[in-house]
Amino acid sequence: MDIIELIAVIILVAAIVFLVYYYIQTANDGNINIKEVLKFSPKKDNVSSLVDEEIQEKKSMGDKIKYTFKDIDKSYANTTDAFSKRLDSFLDERSEELIENWSLVTTEDLSTLEERCTAACDSIDSLEKRFSEFTNATDSKIEDLDKRLKALEEAEKELEDAKEVVEEVAEE
Repeated sequence: MDIIELIAVIILVAAIVFLVYYYIQTANDGNINIKEVLKFSPKKDNVSSLVDEEIQEKKSMGDKIKYTFKDIDKSYANTTDAFSKRLDSFLDERSEELIENWSLVTTEDLSTLEERCTAACDSIDSLEKRFSEFTNATDSKIEDLDKRLKALEEAEKELEDAKEVVEEVAEE
């Protein structure tokens, strides 16, 4: 047996002893006579009286429970309602402060975000169209710049060739 199992058994035994003690205390109206509890030697004439006493004891315990439930104040039944009302009033009084401190989202914030999301989703198509127009315009401008650059490079090459020819003629 491990030490953990041993501790668990000890705790269970202690709980059982506590429950038995509590039962005996409530059954005897708080008066516990340990000698009477430990001394259980039923005699032949005493057996029927012990059974009758146990039945009476069980009935009296049931009566005690019924009596205690009848005596409960009706206001205790509504304590959760009262607590809920007090909690609601506290939250109503401090709602703005709580929202600010805890960075909570309000229904107004949610409705604003939903409107912005709807507007963004609606504008996606127009943005895609504008983007494709932009890319087409940019592509055509890039092609035009490439043609102009090639023309300039060819003109520069012709100038270098002409310069080489002039230098050759000047050397001769």
